[in-house]
Amino acid sequence: MPESHTEDMVFPMRESDEKIAEYLKDKNEAAVALFLAFRAAALAAGSDVDEKVSKTMVAWRVKRTFATAYIKGKYLECSIDLLHPVDHQHLKASFHTTRKVVTNRFTLELGEKVDQQIKAWLQEASANVGPGTRSTS
Repeated sequence: MPESHTEDMVFPMRESDEKIAEYLKDKNEAAVALFLAFRAAALAAGSDVDEKVSKTMVAWRVKRTFATAYIKGKYLECSIDLLHPVDHQHLKASFHTTRKVVTNRFTLELGEKVDQQIKAWLQEASANVGPGTRSTS
């Protein structure tokens, strides 16, 4: 990971930090900054948020995944699962992934930010989708 971004890592250290560093290696530096901002917002969305890092993307979950992100060239591609579609300047698509859950996909470009609305949706997703949406009644 570029040296300049280590101070952006979320502390205290998580088990996934080494995997994140490996995932971000050789990625566009400005896109890494966007990714780290999205990651911080996803991890701050709830006290029980867990992070899963794969070779191609990172997912955040409580019991169920509620957000994902990956760097594609100089862009940050991310998704937030909610119980409704949203409208946002960076929204690329909204589609149902279950009867209840709608995946909202965004593309953030260099120079853009993870804004307050995206942060609020991450908190909503963590609370409403993260624990699972199946009724127990």
